[in-house]
Amino acid sequence: MLSITFGTREIVFSSDGASYTVPVGVDTLAAMITGDPPLPEDLINAIGLVIDHIEDVIREIPSAAVSDRIECTGVGLATIAAVEVGGAAQHPFTLTREAAEEVFRTLATESKVDRARNPGLPTPEVHQVLGVSCAIVAVLRALHAPMVILNG
Repeated sequence: MLSITFGTREIVFSSDGASYTVPVGVDTLAAMITGDPPLPEDLINAIGLVIDHIEDVIREIPSAAVSDRIECTGVGLATIAAVEVGGAAQHPFTLTREAAEEVFRTLATESKVDRARNPGLPTPEVHQVLGVSCAIVAVLRALHAPMVILNG
């Protein structure tokens, strides 16, 4: 099993008694995203940054590349689940890759005002949720994972 903890300034990957800290968190990613709605190049760069770091994770923790279960905790995950279901979600919450991509597309194409109207998205997280979504999509893409378990 691979455990991932999303923080505001770092993401920690743990598996088989080893851990690796990526010096990029959800607030770091959100700060990279400008424009309203977000600029595509900012979103691509945010996702790419996490994917680049996941290559380092795999070098340090080879089992991360083949984990059959990925459990995530930390900042903003309950919000992603809530956006997916349109309200409060029960945890643990299984988020498929397809659903994560759909949530990302929705959030990435909406203006801040439109995102704020999304059921389950607290106003203080309207911008931060972009960083959370980019991080989750990057994990799923880089690890070719079909799903993650969110422990909001």
